[in-house]
Amino acid sequence: MQDLLAKWFKIYKDEVGLFFWSTLVFFLIHVADVLFNNFSETAFLKRYGVEYLPMVYMVNSVLTFFIMAIVTAVTSAMSGGRFLGYLLIFCGVSVGAMRLLIPLGFELIYPVLFVMKTQYEVLLGLVFWDLANDLFNTRQSKRIFPLITAGGVLGGMVGSFGTPWLAKVISLDNLMWAYLVVSGLGAIIVKVMGRRFPAILITEKRTKKKGKRSFLDEFKKVGPLIRESQLLRILVLITLLPNVVIPIINYQFNFVVDETFATEGKLIAFFAYFRGVMNIISLVILLFVGKIYGKWGLPVALMFHPANYLIAFGAILLRFDIFSAIYARITTTVLRTTINNPARAVLVGLIPAMYRSLVRPFLRGTVVRIGTLAGSGLVMLSGHWVHPRYLSVVAGLFVTVWILSSIHLKRTYSKILLDLISVVAVYL
Repeated sequence: MQDLLAKWFKIYKDEVGLFFWSTLVFFLIHVADVLFNNFSETAFLKRYGVEYLPMVYMVNSVLTFFIMAIVTAVTSAMSGGRFLGYLLIFCGVSVGAMRLLIPLGFELIYPVLFVMKTQYEVLLGLVFWDLANDLFNTRQSKRIFPLITAGGVLGGMVGSFGTPWLAKVISLDNLMWAYLVVSGLGAIIVKVMGRRFPAILITEKRTKKKGKRSFLDEFKKVGPLIRESQLLRILVLITLLPNVVIPIINYQFNFVVDETFATEGKLIAFFAYFRGVMNIISLVILLFVGKIYGKWGLPVALMFHPANYLIAFGAILLRFDIFSAIYARITTTVLRTTINNPARAVLVGLIPAMYRSLVRPFLRGTVVRIGTLAGSGLVMLSGHWVHPRYLSVVAGLFVTVWILSSIHLKRTYSKILLDLISVVAVYL
């Protein structure tokens, strides 16, 4: 078995155990994410109303500012493994508690659940990839991260195609209990993983010595690094700009599907099979991701996602219907999951270890929440005055800057690598 893994997937004997447990955790995270996504989006659109999406997006973004600030402080004081386990328990228990409130008839439960599903998905992904970056070095991550991502895609497939069946067997609302069970199982696996691999415990002891960092202090410490490091400036742009346009394309997609599917049953069936097919496409592409990285390199791989965003927004602008919405959502999500996020994680891994604990929370926390706040603000300002299809024009401008940033990375990538080698002990 180990020889087969080494031959086909380039996973070697000393990496098999860590790869298996990491992938299993990511698999369970995605099963839980999809179950909660399918339920919360369906319940919000049909029980609360698509017209409130801009307001919810804005609330979500503002809340993200405070939550990410807390996460940044916690990740500086606690190991990634322990934090991920606690977070899985908290997410599962809180969703279970919300299930108990549904029979009381409070309509505000549904926007709260919508916010929760967004926050939990982002937080669990962020904390998991931080842990993965600690467990695997840059050379390993190029081989292993796409395979771990494939495990998450398989989890998404299981959760997607399992949603309609579960909704019939245990009812739509009880999908929240299923989320609690899967999250709890994920927390157990993280605990087992922590006992099996001492490296996680070593990381924990090292990071506990670091003090908590305030939001303003984070900017003061990262500012000089941004001025000195060309790589970090590019990473800021290719992290910020996608998060500006994601709320826009999500709003357009949800607006279209709410108009297309009239009932809860039809809508949750659409979400389930739509996400299932999307994950199958992701899995197929992941089989070739390693070859894409090897043939064209990371900078070129990072160009695919923004180029497709430009096509997607153009399609929505020209034809605002379910077909354009499906194309836009599938292609942008698939490329983000299979190519863009793993490639960007590898780039972050190039940052010297002495700065990584400072830079990673800044990129995945501060920069992400600034981007989502800006994008949500644009959606909210559009309100009832601008039809959702015309937001594609504004989004296209941000995507153009994103493409130019990726082109600049391609042109300067060799120099960036040489600079990192020569000044690794001084600055980025």
